[in-house]
Amino acid sequence: MRAVVYHGSHDLRVSTVPDATIEDPGDVIVATAATSMCGSDLYLYQGEMPDLAVIGRTILGHEIVGEVVAVGSDVTRFSSGDRVTFPFSVSCGTCPMCSLGLTGHCSTSGKAIYGFRELAGSHAEFVRVPLADGHLRHVPDVIDDAAAVLLSCNLPAALIVVDAADVHRDDVVAVVGAGPTGLVALQLLTTRLEQPPFVLDRVPHRLDRAASLGGIPIDVETDPVADIIGEATDGLGVDAVVEFAGRGDAFDLATSILRPGGVFSGGGVYRVETAHPTSLALLFANDLQIKLNGLANVLPEIDRAAAAVTEGIVDPDGVFSHHIGLEEIPVAAEAFSRRDDGFHKMLVTLDR
Repeated sequence: MRAVVYHGSHDLRVSTVPDATIEDPGDVIVATAATSMCGSDLYLYQGEMPDLAVIGRTILGHEIVGEVVAVGSDVTRFSSGDRVTFPFSVSCGTCPMCSLGLTGHCSTSGKAIYGFRELAGSHAEFVRVPLADGHLRHVPDVIDDAAAVLLSCNLPAALIVVDAADVHRDDVVAVVGAGPTGLVALQLLTTRLEQPPFVLDRVPHRLDRAASLGGIPIDVETDPVADIIGEATDGLGVDAVVEFAGRGDAFDLATSILRPGGVFSGGGVYRVETAHPTSLALLFANDLQIKLNGLANVLPEIDRAAAAVTEGIVDPDGVFSHHIGLEEIPVAAEAFSRRDDGFHKMLVTLDR
């Protein structure tokens, strides 16, 4: 089969690799119809998480919609021909962590994530899905491929973070980070708030897209952030921040614009921030509520995420900017990494 293989920092190569096959009775093989690249994939692509990728072996990607083409003997919930998606992390559905709803911490799979280390991801013609009955999900025909791809990660993760922010109709809220998940969160927030959320980023085309989706853009490089927030909140600060940048400076910015008692709800991936200095005194003195949701437990939220699409709350067209084929992923990944003008998120469609 054809797949996109990691060969080191900024080096993806489309190659012919062995076909995905049933290795365990609980496996399913899915033929990929569409996939994408998540912002968290960039950490691997850019060489920031070398321990999570195997040069010459790792196949990136954890977002998918596809069709079941083979089923292990122990699988009971799926048959060939089913249209399906899976969350970014593998979960069994029965271990103590899964029973608590913490599917991203599944004890059986060892917190396995598609496209990390040896577990091949969705940038391939076929994908092996272990523990399929535990986390594979059917996708109704009413949801198109673009929307279905968002169900693997971006949309349920955004729901988790927005819910954790516990916003009220009259709150003043800011989104820090206008990448794909931030843009999804913005769409969710506009239906929950009376006034448009502020959106903070440093990439002009992302801010333009945020404005088109109903946000108030603030360029952190050129705009007086503190003055704008202060004027809008009588000097108090915003009630809540939802953050999707996953960097230490974004965390500091987000906490600096919160009012006393405000809520920081983080969806960014902070794994590379192992030594960032944070002022616990500031967090303490302002009674800030810090909620981190980076290893999002998205499986329990997939049904609600699907409803957000069918009810018109989230429009995938507000997120995707480029439509490509599998062979074009290496070039598109570099454009995504560089934040090329107009590049938000790729939808990769595979012909069968």
